[in-house]
Amino acid sequence: MTLRQLAVLTAVLALSGCATQPGECDATNRDSSMLTKMNCDYSGGYSDQVKQKEQALSESRQQNAMFRQVYENIQAQQLSTKTDLASQQKAQAALNQSLGQLLASLKARHGNESQVKKQIAGLEQQLKASQAAPATKATPATLKAKQEELKALQKKVNQLQFSLGYEE
Repeated sequence: MTLRQLAVLTAVLALSGCATQPGECDATNRDSSMLTKMNCDYSGGYSDQVKQKEQALSESRQQNAMFRQVYENIQAQQLSTKTDLASQQKAQAALNQSLGQLLASLKARHGNESQVKKQIAGLEQQLKASQAAPATKATPATLKAKQEELKALQKKVNQLQFSLGYEE
């Protein structure tokens, strides 16, 4: 073996001993050495981070879309309080379904955060109460009460969305 081959072999062994695990890679770390950055790039550590962030972004977009659906259903419910009972029940069912889906998704993703847990529990309680409430004839008093209930629901959903950092 020549001296040059021995030097190359020694360099390769030295560099392989400095291998960086993908979980240790942080693209935002400006203090990383060039060798660490090359190892992270070569080992796929940076691409793993990108995939994780893309997954989180995708989940956030889905939940943001669910928030928009809940808002649309609240609006439809508010408008339907001026129409007949069948339309009100249909709009209420759509609202209950979209809100239920949103809460299930948020519980799965953010269920361990105490503040979010409390907000979700409050919304679930309100959802159960609205599902248990009997259908009543549309009178000016019941319509006004329904409008107030929907405004309160919208406010709670807004607070939950804000506390999670989602856009309106």
